[in-house]
Amino acid sequence: MKKSMSKLLALTLLFCMLTSSALATDTLEVASTYTDTVLETYRSIVDAFTAETGIEVDLVTPGSEYETVMKTRMASGDLPDVWETHGWAVKRYSEYLMPLNNEVWVPRMDPAAAAIVTGPDGNIYGACINQSMGGCIYNIDVLNEAGVDPASIRSLQDFYDACEKVKAIGKVPVYIGGKDSGNAAGFFSAIASAMLTATGSKYDQGAALQDGTFDWDTYGTEVMKEVAFMVNSGYINVDFTTADTVTQCTAIGAGECGFLWRHAQNITWAREYVPGANIGFMPYPSYTGEGMAFMAGEYLCLGIHNETENYEAASKFVEFMTRPENVETMCRAQGCLPGFTDVTIEGDYAIEAFRAAQETYADVIEYTNLFDREYFPNGMWGIMGEAVTTVVMDPTDAGIAAAVENLKVNYYDKMEADGN
Repeated sequence: MKKSMSKLLALTLLFCMLTSSALATDTLEVASTYTDTVLETYRSIVDAFTAETGIEVDLVTPGSEYETVMKTRMASGDLPDVWETHGWAVKRYSEYLMPLNNEVWVPRMDPAAAAIVTGPDGNIYGACINQSMGGCIYNIDVLNEAGVDPASIRSLQDFYDACEKVKAIGKVPVYIGGKDSGNAAGFFSAIASAMLTATGSKYDQGAALQDGTFDWDTYGTEVMKEVAFMVNSGYINVDFTTADTVTQCTAIGAGECGFLWRHAQNITWAREYVPGANIGFMPYPSYTGEGMAFMAGEYLCLGIHNETENYEAASKFVEFMTRPENVETMCRAQGCLPGFTDVTIEGDYAIEAFRAAQETYADVIEYTNLFDREYFPNGMWGIMGEAVTTVVMDPTDAGIAAAVENLKVNYYDKMEADGN
């Protein structure tokens, strides 16, 4: 009787172990930010993964509530097996993510993508399937007419010299669709990087921005003075407040301006609005000309929970998403650059422009995260746009002071809200 009971107990334990193993490897929870048509594309790839592996995927899609949901789940310790890091792989999520340095796809990742998902400890915390690449877009025909060699632009002074030449031929030097605040915020990112954080910046303030000791009255004022200088010099379009993203993309495509400081998707859009537009791409100039920055932002970037019981399934899923055909599909769906060097999308003009820039500026390029994701507390993006708009509308000392005060107050409020 005892032997029978022992055998039954052993069989029961074995059954439980097998059942637990099956649950741990055959069902995977994946959290996504996507909605609408992009979600449909993503879901089709997820379905293909299930068809190939037999691993079921529970795709959780909170939509606009994604960030709130993830913060709640972090607090409770109940996190998905895999989730989209939406720009915060290192700064927000790294303590909850598994280092992925030894995954098979890592050697294929683009250096720009790898830089933004690698922590100070050298660990890679996400698979950056595609990326938004911020840089300086220019109209080749306009610069040729103005006698400007884009390869000679390295410092802010080089850039201002180019702006003078563009203005001299009756073109707008720098176009910003300020009606869409993200364009103004992107412009702030580039100027702040050049002044405060890039290798060739005027001031070395990266650490102070991150630890909350940044002197806004001194160095914040310096950044906004630079914006005011560009406005007062006539380098910014006068219809800043009424122009939107379509307007700015049409302007750069049609040769109405020389430069557009924004992410590479604008190249694709510009050529949709103005077929055949002759456009180039370069990293943002720095103050001294060293360390010119391409600002890479995570778009579809996947991390694996460091306490997942489904590591094998999670690893297979992430590897599946990094396959060239799936990377290409998601790039086309989102208009982004691939996060992997072995992915070429035939006929994608923006990718070709980016690759050409990587060669031309190879000696000075550095890849950084988007400025607010690296140096600001969460929630500053809109405030950055407001600051630029304030100075464009009033490029005097009073306008500069108002913009700096708005940045300073929100920076400290949000630092406190983040627990810093």
